[in-house]
Amino acid sequence: MAELRRRRTHRWAFPLGMALVALAVVGLVALGRMAANGVQDIRENPKDKLEYEKFLSSIIVFDPDPFDSVESMPDKNVPQLLSIALWSILRDDSNKPEDIAYDDNGSMIVTRKQVENRYQRLFGALPPRHATLEVGEMEFTYDQAREVYLIPATGSFELYTPSVRMPAKKTGSQIELIVDYLYFNDFEMDERGRRVLPPKPSKTMVITLFEVDDGSGGTYYRVGSIRQPTGIDVAVGQTAIA
Repeated sequence: MAELRRRRTHRWAFPLGMALVALAVVGLVALGRMAANGVQDIRENPKDKLEYEKFLSSIIVFDPDPFDSVESMPDKNVPQLLSIALWSILRDDSNKPEDIAYDDNGSMIVTRKQVENRYQRLFGALPPRHATLEVGEMEFTYDQAREVYLIPATGSFELYTPSVRMPAKKTGSQIELIVDYLYFNDFEMDERGRRVLPPKPSKTMVITLFEVDDGSGGTYYRVGSIRQPTGIDVAVGQTAIA
């Protein structure tokens, strides 16, 4: 049998320079999505499931605290959502190496305006404040004078990837999802080393999304809330990964 990897104290170390855009972001998130579908052929999964998981890969990566709404959430949630907005920018598939700026220390530069635009898109509001953010053993430094965030070239942090239980519960533009959080260090290969096997979920949360008109004929997702599941949630016929 393959050796089980359950070392909760171990953390993934990610280079966050060029490699983040080229591999650590796109590659690891893509691997996470494939692994989350482990025992099934990816073609057998609903298109919506893959779209939800792609979007949620930025939302749950740092395991943010639950909140009922962005408007009523505690102040302690603000740094968490700012970190999500930053990470969403960094792992954006449309990023090109030539579009990314660096300072003399090799830190990536993300402007305040970029963060505010992404925060508003993800959560429907502007962030009430900006500040230096601590993410695991990393620090996203906010330079108030220059109004930019500085992302270090290396660092380490906990990493989760989502597995959405289907079917989703849809009411108009509102989408309620039961989401299993899979801890990245718990993925392993089968005995022949040919298939990535998904681990048991570390936790399960209910995440509400809203489908928003983008003004040009398309739509995008916005996060409404993250909460603990109830008995009613798990009794609606949604199934977990095998």
